[in-house]
Amino acid sequence: MPRRSMWMLAAGALLAAAVAVPAVSASAQTSAKPAANPFGDPNLISMFDGKTLTGWTQSKSGLWSAKNGTIHGNGTARGWIYFNKQQVGSFRWIFNVRQVVGNHAPTVLIWGTTTPIRDALSAIQFQPPNGGHWDYRPGHNNGGGKLFKQSPHPKISTKQWAQCELIANMATGVAQMACCPLKGTAVTCKATLVLTFTDKTAGRVGPLAIQVHNKGITDEYRQLWYEPVANPKFITT
Repeated sequence: MPRRSMWMLAAGALLAAAVAVPAVSASAQTSAKPAANPFGDPNLISMFDGKTLTGWTQSKSGLWSAKNGTIHGNGTARGWIYFNKQQVGSFRWIFNVRQVVGNHAPTVLIWGTTTPIRDALSAIQFQPPNGGHWDYRPGHNNGGGKLFKQSPHPKISTKQWAQCELIANMATGVAQMACCPLKGTAVTCKATLVLTFTDKTAGRVGPLAIQVHNKGITDEYRQLWYEPVANPKFITT
């Protein structure tokens, strides 16, 4: 066979092979994207993949684990776990929380510091879903007195899933939390303001953190979303 004919046959075979390679379907591309959040804000960023603690740093190894789609407190000791991909000063933070076992309300930490690391990250503590609180800053380490104001609301059981939204404005030093009970299979609910903290000297860029108050407590968190916002307003109330 002439050399030119052989070259043409080889080129034709390569072209056929290229045409035969299946394209990735639009549905397959869509399924690879993370699930949308249920709060109607496209700027929310997922903090938890539901399977691993990638993106999180804990105070002691084995204190927390990824279990059944939750960040699960193992009940081994007092300590925290913080989101290490970004620290924020003014922000919105939404999460679901429940207590499986324990005698102290779940706790989350904002406006703390990881340099240096002190107890509870030297942070302002909010206690979802009913609005307990503590101020862990150096020179404080107390209940905060008039810096915190609890708002009247129906008491929410800590043993059932609740949704909470925490918004904070670093410039004004105001941080607020609104929570509501998740009923049945509901994925969201209409929240009520439960706690306001105000101190112009407190606002700072810091980690968003979860804290277990003491040994023997098992708290769980899921549906964790956040976004940096200069002057956030509630979107779940």
